Amino acid sequence: MKSDTIKVIISTITAMSGIGGSYWKMEDRVTKLEQQIAQQEKIKIVQLEISQMRRDDELAELRHIMRIDSLRNSYKK
Repeated sequence: MKSDTIKVIISTITAMSGIGGSYWKMEDRVTKLEQQIAQQEKIKIVQLEISQMRRDDELAELRHIMRIDSLRNSYKK
């Protein structure tokens, strides 16, 4: 009788630790995924800022070219 009780207790403890371990692993994976997603969002924001800066530079260059062309045209007349 005692050995059956001990087996039940040990089985229960083993099952509980298995469930707890699985939960711990799942939480760890979720945390890592959340960190990766946050990192990807930061990368996307930086990439967007870089593309906006490039576009702004291109617009500034086009404005400059337009001014030069305008001055050339007014000089030719």
